[in-house]
Amino acid sequence: MVDTSQSRATGSRPEFRPSGDTGADGGPAPLMNVWSRSGSKYRVRAIGLLALNVLLFAGVGCFAFWVRSGVVFAPAMDGYWDEIGQTFNFGRDTTVSLANLLVEPINIRDVPMQIPVIGLLMAALISIPILMSILYRFWSSVPFILVVGVLAVMPWLAITLLCSCIIASVRPFRARFRFMSALMGLVPIVVYLVLAWSGSAELVMGRIDPIDGMKFIAPWVLAIVAATLVFAVVLLIAKLVNYRPGTVAPLLAVMFGLPVGLFEFYVGRDELHYRLLESLNEAHFAEVDAAVGLREAALRTWDRHPLPRPRLEKVLEFEKQKWQFELALDLAPRRSELTQHQAELADRCDWFLKHFPASRYALNALYIKARALDMRVDPVEFREKKWIRFYDDFPNHASRATWGIILENRPDSVLSAVAFLKLAQLQAREGDVDRAVDKLAMILNRFAARVEPGTTGTSGTGTLMRVLERDTPEASLRIPLEPVLLEAQRLYDLLTENRDPLYAYEPISGPRRPHADFTFGLLDLDPRHEHYIENLQELKRRYPNCQIADNIDLEIAKATPLHVTGRNTARAVPPRRSKIVLLEACLKRFPSGDAVPEVLFRLGMACKADGQLVKSEEAFGRLLEEYPDSVWSRQAVYYTPRLGSARLTRRGR
Repeated sequence: MVDTSQSRATGSRPEFRPSGDTGADGGPAPLMNVWSRSGSKYRVRAIGLLALNVLLFAGVGCFAFWVRSGVVFAPAMDGYWDEIGQTFNFGRDTTVSLANLLVEPINIRDVPMQIPVIGLLMAALISIPILMSILYRFWSSVPFILVVGVLAVMPWLAITLLCSCIIASVRPFRARFRFMSALMGLVPIVVYLVLAWSGSAELVMGRIDPIDGMKFIAPWVLAIVAATLVFAVVLLIAKLVNYRPGTVAPLLAVMFGLPVGLFEFYVGRDELHYRLLESLNEAHFAEVDAAVGLREAALRTWDRHPLPRPRLEKVLEFEKQKWQFELALDLAPRRSELTQHQAELADRCDWFLKHFPASRYALNALYIKARALDMRVDPVEFREKKWIRFYDDFPNHASRATWGIILENRPDSVLSAVAFLKLAQLQAREGDVDRAVDKLAMILNRFAARVEPGTTGTSGTGTLMRVLERDTPEASLRIPLEPVLLEAQRLYDLLTENRDPLYAYEPISGPRRPHADFTFGLLDLDPRHEHYIENLQELKRRYPNCQIADNIDLEIAKATPLHVTGRNTARAVPPRRSKIVLLEACLKRFPSGDAVPEVLFRLGMACKADGQLVKSEEAFGRLLEEYPDSVWSRQAVYYTPRLGSARLTRRGR
């Protein structure tokens, strides 16, 4: 008890109120907190340290949003209020849980060190407001809750924290044992994190490796354990100093600095900005159903865009323009949008390379830039099915320099395999066939025996090493190596086996004579162009009986829709002009041409799709028997494992 005789004599107020087991009326004494001391110096110190705590916690909130978006101050973002509003739109599949924090933009499966960053960040966000409500009273926790909702842009977590702070500090929920009050306040948070786990469980469901499951649970477990530890340390120190102000700020500074330091030294800013770049690339070139309603299309476009998102009204207005044109089957708005996306991605890639030239993702950024420059809209798919699909397998000359840089800097990676192919395609179209053949041969020699890209061995010798293991930088691009090798082999065979004795390489690469009235060859024609078949037929007329006549007929058959008996197709064709009929005619006309292996494979696939299984097996069987070493035979074995096993048995005998 405080000696109040001096205060009575001088008329001054006591420094702090009694804190015994019983109050003046014989009831329970009020719980001590920071405001229990009524002296002016204590009040000034308490208010000052409270303001300092709010500023430090605001930094935590800004970091929590920055690690998801690359934007430091969320309210300054263009689409900020749309982001807040759509979170509470229960009519849509919004990100109510924290599942996206584990996978976007940095996936913890790819960057395991993000686990302690997220865990400690969440521990700071959930523990500090609860502690402030206990030590400073409930109203003092309101600014911290607002930081979570407004600066960290986690409104559902803020609502949960509001409930937690009420339980921890407001009668009749609070307990006299403050640590118990903190643990009781943690209960709503645990429920919230369980819901967050349920939202991300589908990401690991069905996976064989249990390590993935550990990765997705670990941040939430770490957050709860770290928050409990923070409760214990802060409340113990507060009791030792008799609840004087200043016990929260030092630990809050540590809780702020620790995840920031871990992120800076073990994850890196380049990781964040590259993942945002990768997400933007996926959003810009995602498949789109152009037949959906206007507002639904705008919401889908807005959802696909990574943080920071533009204003919803801006997206809605742009979609309205495209929608009006698409009613008349006009692709002009989509091509205009594609041009804008290509320019935006090219600028973002250049910015990334300027600020992070030594990043492990530098060549990945170059790959994204080159691929974006190669992107085109598939017009046939749009006309027939009202789907917007993009493709990049017909390279653009604008991407040539970027592919060359990739090839020079990482010649043995899967990125270089794609670069080799793209440059070979461009050189072959320009008539530089010898250099194109050399590049194709290098692809086949270097990568033919390589396993699927993105697969890495488990070099670690324990569970911890497996958890912390990271893939190669290009693994996140998910580049399928097999189609690259297949196209390289197809182009290599076309160039090496089809030098025409009369026309040389003109039917393939186009004439190089000055003032020629016909300037294109087979490789100059885009297979997805609306007039591809007409251009192929014109090529046949210009070069009658040329060496690649069988290849031209094959391309015409590949571009012709399949006539499926008894089914409705998007583009019905007469049986006499179906894919199957044209492929069979090509076999009869050119029984020994170099295109026969691919013709047999395409015929087997077409018959299989049409339900003609006997004819399909006949085509595949002939392919395996007559051309066992062809790349198309390996493809046939993949689609018909039974025939492949029989072939191996016969060869074994």
